[in-house]
Amino acid sequence: MRLGILESLFNNPRQTLIFLLLALPGRLLAISLHEAAHGYVAERCGDPTARMMGRVTINPAKHLDPIGVIMMMLIGIGWAKPVPVNPRNFRNYRKDDLKVSLAGITANLLSFVAGCIVMYLFLGVTLALVKDVPAVALASTDDLPRNFTTVYQGMKVFMSESGRSYTYIPLNMLITNGITMGEAVIEPVLGSIPRYIYEMMYYFTLTSLSLAIFNLIPAPPLHRSPVLTDCSPPRPLFTP
Repeated sequence: MRLGILESLFNNPRQTLIFLLLALPGRLLAISLHEAAHGYVAERCGDPTARMMGRVTINPAKHLDPIGVIMMMLIGIGWAKPVPVNPRNFRNYRKDDLKVSLAGITANLLSFVAGCIVMYLFLGVTLALVKDVPAVALASTDDLPRNFTTVYQGMKVFMSESGRSYTYIPLNMLITNGITMGEAVIEPVLGSIPRYIYEMMYYFTLTSLSLAIFNLIPAPPLHRSPVLTDCSPPRPLFTP
């Protein structure tokens, strides 16, 4: 049985600590936004329970579940404490319960979109700062800049100096390669700090999308109320 982060910590402690420092802030923020959204919408629907218990906040300390954190450390999947909700305070039980259920998912989807926009802006600014070199100039490597864009083998690529040669990445792969762009593109042009910011945003974006997907599953502790059940037609209490 693999032990996830704990196993990595023993095998490669330095890399694992760097990963934790980059990944945990985004993951905690995504989880906190998810839970705070439940509490905020519940309050708007007439139930102040979450507000009174201090759960309408993005402070991770208010939302983390000890067992969920341990599971995240062991296998990479964890959960937060469910936001307390008293449906008796809702003005329209069925509609308001659905709103509260969808609130966390909606918050994570919006976070995912916002994160993608920031990441693409990072990549756009990076590419705008490098020189575009004509393909014919590649024959002479003496005057080439350390980082540039050009056409190579019929593709538009980003090239970066690596030792005595150059490595290249097709621009059409910038969107699909995610985390690798921090080291391969952002750092050579903007430096280490922008790279780390980019990678933190990547983990935040990925976690937001994962939470939105997994919280559609109507099974605890993945969601405070099963969305799929709320969307189903109402059924009588007794059937003949």
